[in-house]
Amino acid sequence: MSKEYVLAGDVGGTNLRIAAVDAGGSIVHQESVETPQTRIASDIVDAIIRVALSCVANCGMDGRPRAFGLAMATLVNSREGKSLSSPNLPELNGLSVADAISDQVGIKVFLENDATAAAIGENWLGSSKGVANSVFVTLGTGIGGGLILNGRVFRGTDGTAGEIGHICIEPEGQACGCGSRGCVEQYASATAIVRIAHELAEVSDSSLLAGRVDFSSKDVYDAARLGDAVAIETFRRMGRYLGTALAGLVDVLNPELILIGGGPAKAWDLFIDSLKAEIADRAFGPPAKTVRLVRASLGDSAGILGAARVAFDAEGTQ
Repeated sequence: MSKEYVLAGDVGGTNLRIAAVDAGGSIVHQESVETPQTRIASDIVDAIIRVALSCVANCGMDGRPRAFGLAMATLVNSREGKSLSSPNLPELNGLSVADAISDQVGIKVFLENDATAAAIGENWLGSSKGVANSVFVTLGTGIGGGLILNGRVFRGTDGTAGEIGHICIEPEGQACGCGSRGCVEQYASATAIVRIAHELAEVSDSSLLAGRVDFSSKDVYDAARLGDAVAIETFRRMGRYLGTALAGLVDVLNPELILIGGGPAKAWDLFIDSLKAEIADRAFGPPAKTVRLVRASLGDSAGILGAARVAFDAEGTQ
């Protein structure tokens, strides 16, 4: 099949996925493996190269891909193609990942932060398509973010903009993996949901979660669906904390749209009212009334599609 295409990858702490994506945003072929857990940088680089070459061989497309966009769960300098810092992939810190891979696959590699890539994907084909000013928030083990401002990706001076999860909302709060304290990801991520639920369940003798040592954010969600007061209060607090952080972004950026994605976003109706109330209380009136809050629509494909868009744009192929 003769068609223009790029490779697009999404590398997280658990899984590594690479796809062949055509110019219309269709995922033609995709392969995935578990991310190596050896904590050796070359093992991850070798796995990316191996899966990328396999994807090219098996995608059914004629010719070589024009470029390779790679989204990674790490703070990146996209201009230099370098991984700067990541709690999930620390072995890559300081490594020029793009150069290491490009030399082996024979095409240019463009590195992007995974949350920024997801924002790009949603702006290309998802919930923020056609929107010039949007903020993407991804909820997971931590909290990531991506910014589209005046129709362009905003990466900042060093390419590290969009770290929404590290907005401080409690100056003397929970210690964060970034080295600071009170970051919003310590209060509104999947990890935070579990911690808050544990704290509330310890003083409750009627909660479905009381007395349980080990439960997940999904367990908290399931309990809330059954009407458990502790679980419902957990999500209310989570929404309030996230709303506090987003109110500041509403004032600073005046976005038209805030998209929220990731696993905990499935509990949308359990936290969105308290989140909206916090924005209404804390943000200036005009931008608070302007902004719309919506769920991201591309799911796990957002990062892959965003990485593909990065590759197409960087090579000027569309």
